[in-house]
Amino acid sequence: MTKRWAALVLALLLVLSGCGKKQDVQTAAPADQDDPVSQSALSEEATTPADGNPEDVTCKGSYTGQGSADVVVATVGEKQLTNGLLGAYYWAEVAQYRSENREQAPDFDAPLDTQVCTVDSSVASWQQYFLKRAINSWYTAQAMAMEAEEKGLPKEEAYKPNLKNYEIYLTDIPATKFLYGYSDTFQLNTMHQEYLDNLPQTLETLAQEKGYASAEEMAQKAFGTTVQDVQDFAWLYNYGYMYMTSLCYDLAPTQEEVESYFAQQESDYQAQGITRDSGKYVDIHHVLVVPGQEPEAQTAQTTSAATDSTQPAQSVTIASDGKVSCSEEAWQACQTKAEELLTNWKNKTKGTEATFAEMANKNSQDTGTTLDGGAYHQLRQGQLIPELDSWCFDPERQPGDTTIIRTEYGCHILYFTGSTDIWYAQAEQDLKSQMQNEILSGARENHPMDVDYSAIVLPEAEGSVGTGDVLYPDVAHERFPEVPLYLQQDYAGTMFGGFKLATNGCGITSMAMLASYLADEEWTPPEMCARYGNYSFRNGTDGMIFTNEPPVLGFYLREKTYETTVAKQALDEGHIVISIQHKGYWTKGGHYIVLEKVNDDGTIQVRDSNIYNYGRIASHKQDRHTWESITSAGSGYWIFEYKITNIPVCARCGEPEKIAPQMLTQDYTCHKCAKALLRRQTYLNASDF
Repeated sequence: MTKRWAALVLALLLVLSGCGKKQDVQTAAPADQDDPVSQSALSEEATTPADGNPEDVTCKGSYTGQGSADVVVATVGEKQLTNGLLGAYYWAEVAQYRSENREQAPDFDAPLDTQVCTVDSSVASWQQYFLKRAINSWYTAQAMAMEAEEKGLPKEEAYKPNLKNYEIYLTDIPATKFLYGYSDTFQLNTMHQEYLDNLPQTLETLAQEKGYASAEEMAQKAFGTTVQDVQDFAWLYNYGYMYMTSLCYDLAPTQEEVESYFAQQESDYQAQGITRDSGKYVDIHHVLVVPGQEPEAQTAQTTSAATDSTQPAQSVTIASDGKVSCSEEAWQACQTKAEELLTNWKNKTKGTEATFAEMANKNSQDTGTTLDGGAYHQLRQGQLIPELDSWCFDPERQPGDTTIIRTEYGCHILYFTGSTDIWYAQAEQDLKSQMQNEILSGARENHPMDVDYSAIVLPEAEGSVGTGDVLYPDVAHERFPEVPLYLQQDYAGTMFGGFKLATNGCGITSMAMLASYLADEEWTPPEMCARYGNYSFRNGTDGMIFTNEPPVLGFYLREKTYETTVAKQALDEGHIVISIQHKGYWTKGGHYIVLEKVNDDGTIQVRDSNIYNYGRIASHKQDRHTWESITSAGSGYWIFEYKITNIPVCARCGEPEKIAPQMLTQDYTCHKCAKALLRRQTYLNASDF
């Protein structure tokens, strides 16, 4: 054997076996280099590696074959992974990797068990690599599902339920499904449950999108298994993700933790081109005033979808791209209105960020973010049109700065919220991802897995449907699809101002329910008490909290009314209403309740913070109350704007293609979708551990 041939064989052995394992490679026997046969052998592609360590994924050089789908190949506690179910996970991992167009990838049209894996030195072939990912993917989902049943969600430290009262007043009441802390196990929200319940239909729809006649055909051709195995894979994979999502909502590393993380990884960030001098992201609020559309505009002004130079001088024309053509007089009227709005905000509302957001919500013609108080988060330089970009990224810019800038789209009133160093934002995101991964790895550590690699047999399939295709989309603005129920009496030791929450806290508890739903973030009563204790007085809660504080939390009051017909119409239109009640049906003194919606039978669904009413009021057993029972002693109603479930300008949850480019030159992702995408990517990559 020549030295050159011996070196070539040794190198191939090391690459195929991984980490220097001594495995044989099935290839032509070495011969003299002058032999034409041996020259042909040198040009052959890598072949299936020999069997390796029976305790890891290299156990078999090739796992392709025909075997019983019911054979158990792995266990976590009493939970079992069969060959049929593994086939679904395996081909989903193959398809997901393929869809991501990674730089290092195999030839997916050739057998994966004959191709050397170039991204993981612990395996020999790409088949072994994807098998490793598939087993890890099932393991992660299964461990998370077991954690969900054993641990559930963490609860507010101040939460102290009276189980005897629960037994008396809340047994078999529908509202308990939405009661904070009622179950010790993880409870799916209604959108999660609906997605899992509809998986059979979802898979049928997915099959059509992928070009298959049915879900059954897709299961057989794309996964090499049965439709039941594919459904079981999708159910468990999603359940684990839904639990992880619920645990990750409130992950918030401290500033010290982020700075320390970046310092530890600083050389790696520098290699990626991220340094402490990489610039900043900015946050702003924006109000757009358009000539001819500003409040009190003259009705003589007209708008159209195309420019027409023959129109009268006083007319205003708005092209399909949002650009305005009008007289200088019309521009001056627009400028004047913008100045009036800014002056009124400064003089009448004390010039806070929250009141600026409320002004944007009520007055802006920027349809992309009006719902969200004109907020834009983490804008990068160059993402805004030049006139706005230069102001926002001025090095001298300070939080609270305002200005009015005229562009071809209208007059822009800007409020500068603040800026974040790019290095800090990237480190914070990466640290959050690490914290999310620690949740997944912690679940795996708590639930060891046993694998019989020798029993694994993988079916042949097309691998055209990835894990991302079946994963719940994680609707970023629907953490609370319904108003959650908080009870005053569950926080007996909590003080609201100088009084006990349990006896004087119906208003602040109603505010907690309202804010949790409309802001889509968990605001428990103790958190609200700590934040708004100044609204507490001897007889309960100052109702001005429902007027002043919503924009601080990210939602908006539409109006307060004393007219029952106005309140009822708002409920019919789907608005949430807070009602204050006096002596009568609901209370012996005064009481706040949340009117959530009108039921199909015309009754009103109510969230009531007083546990004793669930025993005292008969109709509370079903949470269905007549409008007369609410209006008989109701004296005031706060009506709120609709919950924000999408930001129109967001490339993920909105429809930016339908919005004129009045602000942005590049795609924008809202801050809640950015968080959702990070959770999603962490889970999809959990199989890499």
